[in-house]
Amino acid sequence: MTRVLIPALFALAALPAAAQEAATGLTFGGEVKLEYVDGGPTGWALDGDLGMSWRSGGLLGFDAAVDSTHFDDGEELTNGWAALVLSTGIGEIAVGAPRPVLETMRVMPRFSSSRVLDLRTGLFTGSLASLASFEDNSMTPGVTWQQTTGDLTFGAGYHHLNDANSDVAEGVMRFERGATTFFITGQFATSPGEDPSVMQIGAFHDADRFDLGAALSRYDVSGTHNGLRLYGSFDVMSALTLRGDLLLLEDTSDLYSISATYSMDNGLFVEGGGSKLEGSDEIYDVGVGFKF
Repeated sequence: MTRVLIPALFALAALPAAAQEAATGLTFGGEVKLEYVDGGPTGWALDGDLGMSWRSGGLLGFDAAVDSTHFDDGEELTNGWAALVLSTGIGEIAVGAPRPVLETMRVMPRFSSSRVLDLRTGLFTGSLASLASFEDNSMTPGVTWQQTTGDLTFGAGYHHLNDANSDVAEGVMRFERGATTFFITGQFATSPGEDPSVMQIGAFHDADRFDLGAALSRYDVSGTHNGLRLYGSFDVMSALTLRGDLLLLEDTSDLYSISATYSMDNGLFVEGGGSKLEGSDEIYDVGVGFKF
């Protein structure tokens, strides 16, 4: 499949480049957080998600990112992403080891205030390609495409996991109308064992002082299971946000979470919360981080 894709991509690159709305040049962004989790996965964790992007204003660009979580027991989960970006008349095409579009086009926020808990629920709230890439020498080759037309944004990607000899295909469609974003996603994986797939449809409303979100999911992983995620947040003041998360999963325990984040103008933030998995002890987390 790769032998067919690569020549086709360079042929597409010959099309006239689309008008660039984003600023050209080099940009950086990311977040680093140190947190402590008590209950369930207990201990300290250092989480970082750092990225940079370069756009020439013409055909060529470049994206790179690292997302990594280090645990105090020595475990480390790290992904590295780096791709050449071609800005064509049919959208942006990233070739190399691009970040999955389910991450770059994410609509729903992270689950809870804990980066560890969000990672542990990634099968139900995140990207299959990102999760599998942690076990693939931290660098997963692939290709992604993204295009915006009016209120609609489309994205698709293909990733090959060398170590597991597996492939992941993904697709995203977002429709934005005012403060509300509707979305639908699909993920399909092939492997020597099972072939998991995840479909999701939902909406997210971003108002001045409150946010609301809901997503229905269908998981075909060791059987078919349905899920529902509900999210809500409220800005008590400009710096303080309270939020609640609920993850309902068919044939398994439900997960509840309440948390708060206090953010400062210089990028520093402090957050913490409590989560409860039915039939298990409570999980508490507290952490401090920097966002830029």
